[in-house]
Amino acid sequence: MKFEGIVLSEIDYKEASKIVNLYTEKGKIGVKALGSKKIKNGLLGFTTTGNTVSFVTTDKEVYTLIEYDIIDSIMKHDLDINEMKGLGVILYIINIIPADSPHDKIYPFVKDIISNIKNINIDKLLSIFLIKMLYPFGISPNLKSCVKCQNNHDLIAFDIAYGGALCKNCIDKNNNIEIWNEYYYGKKNLKDYSDTDFSILLNQIKNYYSYHLNIRLKL
Repeated sequence: MKFEGIVLSEIDYKEASKIVNLYTEKGKIGVKALGSKKIKNGLLGFTTTGNTVSFVTTDKEVYTLIEYDIIDSIMKHDLDINEMKGLGVILYIINIIPADSPHDKIYPFVKDIISNIKNINIDKLLSIFLIKMLYPFGISPNLKSCVKCQNNHDLIAFDIAYGGALCKNCIDKNNNIEIWNEYYYGKKNLKDYSDTDFSILLNQIKNYYSYHLNIRLKL
């Protein structure tokens, strides 16, 4: 069988092999990479976390690698500490994504996110990713009307506990409602999303995931 996927993790399998977990358009799968502990076998690219690969496996219930090609090597991006940390958060979220998620739509998005990890500010990239990934977790923040008075005009703030927008009559502090709305609903090139104070936005996102999903993000 032929797949394309992003390497999420690998675990030892017997004496000289590994089982590699990948995220694909069909969801998460595990693939036996026989002899992958032996450097001379040339399987390092298939077992490196963050790499995007195309590969062929046996057509059995437990897939075994036959051959592969590297589409995008994470090593060539030469990530700094913050970018490595951001990549870790992205892969963590993909690891816990619900099995019944629309993987055929999510996979191209994740692939685009990782391929742009050096092209776009990592805090911005991570904010876009985390806000959009609320959808497959079954969370839909109310961004179209005030969660307190239901007014759909003059929305200027975002409330974590209420899970949505607040109008100017219910709060007098601007805190990124426009960005939340753009990042959650927007379908544009990643480079075209607006900038903001990402220290504030990521703190909001961290609190939102904790409050509504019980997911503790290490941001």
